[in-house]
Amino acid sequence: MTAERGNPRAERTRAALIAAGRRLYSQRPVDAVTVDDIVQAAAVGKGSFYNHFADRDALVRAISSEIRGHVETAITRANAEVQDPARRMARAVCSYLRFALDGSEAAGVLVRVHSGHTSMSTPLNRGLVEDIEHGLDSGRFVIPTVEAGVLYVLGVTQLALVRIVQEPTLAFAVSLSQQMCALTLRGLGVPVAEADLIAAQASDEIVRRGAFSAPAPTGAAH
Repeated sequence: MTAERGNPRAERTRAALIAAGRRLYSQRPVDAVTVDDIVQAAAVGKGSFYNHFADRDALVRAISSEIRGHVETAITRANAEVQDPARRMARAVCSYLRFALDGSEAAGVLVRVHSGHTSMSTPLNRGLVEDIEHGLDSGRFVIPTVEAGVLYVLGVTQLALVRIVQEPTLAFAVSLSQQMCALTLRGLGVPVAEADLIAAQASDEIVRRGAFSAPAPTGAAH
């Protein structure tokens, strides 16, 4: 049973559970965190948990969706005036990696929670799918299928995120994001020199200067 939304006390309890879960999932694998751990960290009764979430997986999905929604907002802002699929891809990757610097706790959750994020149908992948489709249709990208392109970008970007979480310094993030963006674009079929130039521009504007950064979820560590 889900607690009534709009009730201030219920909303505070739900927020406390999400904040506690986010904090714990940023530090430990999902399977290593129990409902008891979550309610203890949130300082609420166990019954309150089930008023808001059917099970632990439901909380994981809520936390992951919230975080990825913030990232998607930043990507949308970064690409608002950009039409070229290659530039959009580089700016999206850089926005995702800059997020690791702006919200270390939230980024830690993204490192550990992967379920459903490779699906072509998940709403949070819609923009990526559309950009890959546009790139293929326009001849900008040369890859076997849309799904291959989506999985390639997700895999490269996720591994880069892991490294930035491990070494969250601006200099390292700028260097790595430029290298990984260039690699991503080359893998999608963009000529080497152009891929390197686009990657350098996106990394400088979005990662180094922090343009279009997403606000970290409430309660996230910095």
